[in-house]
Amino acid sequence: DSELHVVACYRYGRFADRLRERHRVLGTLVVASHRIWNRWTTHIDHVEFHPRASIGPGLLVMHRHGIIVNAEIGNNCVIHQNVTIGQHVAGGDQRVPRIGNNVWIGPGAIITGAITIGDGATISAGTVLTRDVPAGCLAAGNPGRVVAQNYDNSSMLNFTVNLPG
Repeated sequence: DSELHVVACYRYGRFADRLRERHRVLGTLVVASHRIWNRWTTHIDHVEFHPRASIGPGLLVMHRHGIIVNAEIGNNCVIHQNVTIGQHVAGGDQRVPRIGNNVWIGPGAIITGAITIGDGATISAGTVLTRDVPAGCLAAGNPGRVVAQNYDNSSMLNFTVNLPG
């Protein structure tokens, strides 16, 4: 399944970076193998996770086309096709979005800038989001805004990874 394979490629890249910090030569070889795999993933699957992106466990990529991510993402996030998450380059802001746990991001959503999306939030399809979304809210529209509070997205997440502690 290609959706799983793009997440595995990202995880392998994070492993390669940590290995290179501990074992320079071996780590460099593993980083090189990741770059080859990542290039293939980017061109074949049309998915790109920035090397500095930080993504917690339980990421689910629903449809692998047109996804670009440069952000801090918590646990159990669902990302659909044609989603861009990253810097607000036009505004000169190089900071990235912070996305909480158990967040569902619909097809065609654009999330930019140094914004925070709270735990359990839902970003509707086609939303262009440049402002914070509190926990448990549904955001929609262009420009994106909160349209519902206490919105339960648990049935949309499909599964969750529960971490000990």
